[in-house]
Amino acid sequence: MTNIEIIRHIAKEKGYITSKMAKEKNISSWFLTDMVNKSMLKRVGRGVYVTNEGVYDEYFIFQYRNNKAIYSFSNALYFHGLTDHIPSHLEVTVYQGYNAHRFDENVIVHYVNKDIHQLGIIQLISPNGNPIRVYDKERSLCDLVSSKKVVESEVFKKAFQSYFIGIDKNVKKLMSYSIKLGIETEMFTLIEVLA
Repeated sequence: MTNIEIIRHIAKEKGYITSKMAKEKNISSWFLTDMVNKSMLKRVGRGVYVTNEGVYDEYFIFQYRNNKAIYSFSNALYFHGLTDHIPSHLEVTVYQGYNAHRFDENVIVHYVNKDIHQLGIIQLISPNGNPIRVYDKERSLCDLVSSKKVVESEVFKKAFQSYFIGIDKNVKKLMSYSIKLGIETEMFTLIEVLA
């Protein structure tokens, strides 16, 4: 296979190709640039390319470019099936001090202490089939409790009800997270009512 054929194969198989993927195959990034110039690929982000037929995966591309941003709140609830509201924007959490000034205006940013930023991160598959990092269900619910004053009551209620009727709930983990986040009293009260 030629370098161009390898690039096309990866881009078709994955839905995208990155400069890093090309480098791992010992292919110079020059080939990617040349393919863009010849309209064989589209550059959709720094170091990220798709074929002309490829689907632009906003969730994957954004996180690839901003690897410290973890999908949270409305996005996480949606990915976990804890809400039926389709998010109209990206909603992410980064650690305090992270420079999020380059994010688009359609991105809602939440800041947390660095010591809890990694708590509850899991990998899921985006609606377009690519890997993304999202807070797990338990962390997402803790975030709702921490921000109860700014979360719509209907969203809050639906998320907790969906969680507690689900078969994959982990109340022990939920309480463990709530202790680490300093919201154990509020969480305990909610669990008593819903469990």
